[in-house]
Amino acid sequence: MTVIGEISELWRYPVSSTGGERLAEARIAEGGMAGDRLWGIVDLRDGTVAGPETRRHWRPVPNLASRLGPDGPQIGRGDESWLDAGSAKADALVSGFLGFPAALRPHVPFGTKRDDHVTPRYGRADLHVLTTASMRALGDLLEDPAQIDPRRFRPNLVIDTTPALSGFVEHGWVGRRLAIGDLTISVAEPCARCTFTALAQGELAFEPAVLHQIARHGEGGFGVLCKVEAAASIRIGDAVRLIG
Repeated sequence: MTVIGEISELWRYPVSSTGGERLAEARIAEGGMAGDRLWGIVDLRDGTVAGPETRRHWRPVPNLASRLGPDGPQIGRGDESWLDAGSAKADALVSGFLGFPAALRPHVPFGTKRDDHVTPRYGRADLHVLTTASMRALGDLLEDPAQIDPRRFRPNLVIDTTPALSGFVEHGWVGRRLAIGDLTISVAEPCARCTFTALAQGELAFEPAVLHQIARHGEGGFGVLCKVEAAASIRIGDAVRLIG
């Protein structure tokens, strides 16, 4: 096994499409990171689920924040005030922020239905992995490299790669496996990208060039989707090894 870097960031997104929370450690098992993408936001006028990349009225959603509280997902506006998902106050916060009636709803498995729940918009992979090498390579293609930030791409794991690695290096790992402590994951495919990567959030500007450069140079995507083979807890600073 070859050491290719170490874990520099861990992210989960308890409420889909909102800003996520950075973690010092995380439990990873079949299906992905514990607490990730448990709930979604629905437009009460027509029942559609939040899609910031497709409908203009959903574009502010990434500026909402979510975290996993003691009783489940919580929603906030980035300050110290947090409201439990499913509460009337949380729904009022989201509705007021977006300017139309909306509510938080728990997810059901992709392709299924259940009253008062929402189906995720797509069947997601266990984990989304991104490297600092590919972020540097993409930043070099932009007028403002500072616009490249993990928040645009919503990874679960960010690997700070060794200096010997450059470019969209993780695409070369497709079909291979990574070991992070006792965790083993297989790299399935590049992560296809949409206009979510261009959206403004926080101090990041609306930047269509991000997606344009991925389309020109990304060879099918940016970052990779992975399947969990052996579950374990991981933490910041853990070494990442390429198997085989």
